[in-house]
Amino acid sequence: MTKRVLLVAIIVAAILVVAAPAMAFNGYRAAYTTAAQCQVCHTDKHAEWMTTAHSSVEGNTDPISSGARCGGCHSGNYDPQKAVPDAEGLYPVDVPADNGAFSEGVVGCATCHYGDGVTAASTQHAAPASALANADICGQCHARQGSSKPPNDTYPLASPVPGGVINPQYPIGYKMLGEAGGGGWVDALPLTDLLNIPTPEVPIAQNYYQFSDGTTTLTLPWAAATHDGGALQYEEWALTGHASALTQIKKFTPESEINKGKCLECHSQDYRMAPGDAKPTAAEAKYSVTCTSCHDPHAEGPQSAVWNKDRNPQLTTTRQNLCVECHTAQLNGKVAKAGTTIYDSTKEMMDGTGAIDVSQGSPGVHKGKCVQCHMPPTGWDRSGSPAATAGNHTFAIIEPEVAAQALTTIAIAGAKKPMPYSACSTCHSRPDDPAATWLQETLDNRQEAMHAWDDQLNTALTAAAKRLGYKSTAAANTALNKIKPSKWSRGQKAFQKAFTNDMFIEAEGSWGIHNWDYARTVVLKALEQARSAK
Repeated sequence: MTKRVLLVAIIVAAILVVAAPAMAFNGYRAAYTTAAQCQVCHTDKHAEWMTTAHSSVEGNTDPISSGARCGGCHSGNYDPQKAVPDAEGLYPVDVPADNGAFSEGVVGCATCHYGDGVTAASTQHAAPASALANADICGQCHARQGSSKPPNDTYPLASPVPGGVINPQYPIGYKMLGEAGGGGWVDALPLTDLLNIPTPEVPIAQNYYQFSDGTTTLTLPWAAATHDGGALQYEEWALTGHASALTQIKKFTPESEINKGKCLECHSQDYRMAPGDAKPTAAEAKYSVTCTSCHDPHAEGPQSAVWNKDRNPQLTTTRQNLCVECHTAQLNGKVAKAGTTIYDSTKEMMDGTGAIDVSQGSPGVHKGKCVQCHMPPTGWDRSGSPAATAGNHTFAIIEPEVAAQALTTIAIAGAKKPMPYSACSTCHSRPDDPAATWLQETLDNRQEAMHAWDDQLNTALTAAAKRLGYKSTAAANTALNKIKPSKWSRGQKAFQKAFTNDMFIEAEGSWGIHNWDYARTVVLKALEQARSAK
């Protein structure tokens, strides 16, 4: 009898918890599932979420008091039409019992996971977990500017330029896991149709950088005003090879070849997230290298940020290991086989392993420093101080001379400013040289030398191919790979070794910066091998 009463009590409690949102009228969805309700079943995930900044009431209170331009992303279920400021222009930060501007003062579960709050088996439970691979879910808030579409175009931000216009920042209708769209889960419209995410050649209202002579804009629109103009990770990511990794491999590689290999492990995040018995094929895979490829949205990561120790980027593993999970030739510490094509040897170059007929195991000084070099913050805050809250997500190397010469397009604290950091700043800056421009000549000299040696190597490979009776390097490699390696002549084997070592250098792409000693040794060995192929 006691057990039956207890069971009934639990069921009643669960029904009340699930039904509660239907009786509330907070925010823009009358039926909204709060994080406390999700906790009833998802105890472990809720506990992990509680370690993140998303769950911080203290961290979200001030932004909510600023109204729609911040509250839309710093609370759960926000409705700007219900937000009314007080006499001092500040907005309420408490959750009222009914008809409030938001349902919870944190970034709750239902901000990303759609829950109707009425039935336990709401639509979020029917969605595949791999739908969270969609960067648009994160991008609705982690983007520099918000929506330019009605009704949110009635909530504009103040413009830093007289007469200028900045589109509003409040997100229009969240894209959520579990919300079925016309093209599948959360795919009704791309985020760019909902938010104003500009990448202009000549920045106007948004604050980017251009070279100090004012005539040439930078190739990539690095943001100069970070969180003052909204978070910026999404639109920077959208310009990168990470965003196009899946479409590019589909463009150049037959689907049958993609499915046979392990390509999708690194080129598709929904493939990585799908369970082992439900992996999508190349035709079915939808999302490239996205936010959740590197970040765990539910839990605090193992490390604080490089530039701001109070921040936790929620990485899925340590930054020393994260990038080389995919940026690797997959040799697993072994030496490459002669004649094979190497696609990405970054990890091996950093480790000083993998190339043919050279000493193995001489790691470079830059091993484990991917984030320090590829993601230095580019922005300034309103006071004119560097805003070191997040690394830039273009991942493009900012050379010292670029950082020193580039200026913000709009004045910050009364003056246009250069980039606060370069790719070399974290380890090599000096008090009178924050961009570490003293290293620029070294970078140039080493890369010029590597390119010169590689040009000589390609010439030597072409000559070797003709000596062996083939029209080109590619033709020789293709033909020789059809012969068993044990049947190669000494000259053919030397050619194949030189070919793979050349690929090792070119596919790695840093041209001596990741590991100068090893790269120089490999390219000179390959040159020797090519010249000996007769």
